[in-house]
Amino acid sequence: MQTILSILGALLVLDLLVVIHELGHFWAGKLLGFKILEFSVGMGPILFKVTKNDIIYSLRAFPIGGSCRFYGEDEEIKDAISFNAHKVWKRMIVVLAGPFMNIFIAFLLATITLVSYGDYKIVKNDYIAQISGFAENGSIANESGIEQNDLIVAIDGQDVTFSNVVDTIRNANGEHAIITVNRDGKNLDVEVNNFYNESEGRNMLGIIITPAREHYGFFAAVGKSASYVIEIMSEMIKFIGSLFTTGIESGSVVGPVGTIEIIGQAVRQSFETVLRMAVLISVNLGIMNILPFPALDGGRFAFMVIEAIRRKPVSLNGEATVHFIGIMILFGLVIYLTVSDILRSHR
Repeated sequence: MQTILSILGALLVLDLLVVIHELGHFWAGKLLGFKILEFSVGMGPILFKVTKNDIIYSLRAFPIGGSCRFYGEDEEIKDAISFNAHKVWKRMIVVLAGPFMNIFIAFLLATITLVSYGDYKIVKNDYIAQISGFAENGSIANESGIEQNDLIVAIDGQDVTFSNVVDTIRNANGEHAIITVNRDGKNLDVEVNNFYNESEGRNMLGIIITPAREHYGFFAAVGKSASYVIEIMSEMIKFIGSLFTTGIESGSVVGPVGTIEIIGQAVRQSFETVLRMAVLISVNLGIMNILPFPALDGGRFAFMVIEAIRRKPVSLNGEATVHFIGIMILFGLVIYLTVSDILRSHR
């Protein structure tokens, strides 16, 4: 049952991000005066629809994807209100509005995450260890002067992080140790004696250790989120570039099944993890769609750039042929990645 719920939760998260992408096209089109025929959630046969202001709003059978269909977008319609009759700069804005919405939502979700949960403090590519509490039956560390929320910096002069602090404590001299903590920005050396527990057969300080977090106010979160989203975008662009030099390595790219599995794991962990995963996926959707590849928003934008330079549009039939070839390649890639995801999950 838990697995089914996590899959449903993953589909909901992924579908919301795609719908938000399509809402970008929808809102930009409405603002700039384009005629919109249908806004749909999902793909396949229509399950439910309602018409308002001459726009069909539909819910379709398969809960993945969505679309915003404009009048005359892919047809040889020459009247004054068809999609291709609008000025090229307007069409450029409408096409780019989808990826922009994904980037904006990623920034918004990152800000919500930082305001609500804060962020982990990092040192040497690892989390900083923080004392979040003490054992109920007494704590030698607390009796020695260590306080809740202290950051553990070193044990007997050996620097520690969240990953190695427990092993370092267990390997320390149980009769006497110097634990360096950071409290209110200052390092303090605390002497702890006789913390070897004979009944347990190991050193025990009686402390609860968690990764340290830094909390943010709204404006600090906005600045941090902007730099974080830009960093993700930069890494994504670098990764895409590496695909042309080193190729696709096994496990480096996942398809729909792998994406749903990853989001499902996040759903099972916590809402914070879902938010962080949604930020990453939303940025990826935005960057991937802006690539100048046929059938993607970036491919359509590239044809509009050519039109702006030539001062006349490319043949609609020619553009449609290029996009058809592109979508066939994308379908082939999705099938390949789906099969790879399934084979990997059964190993």
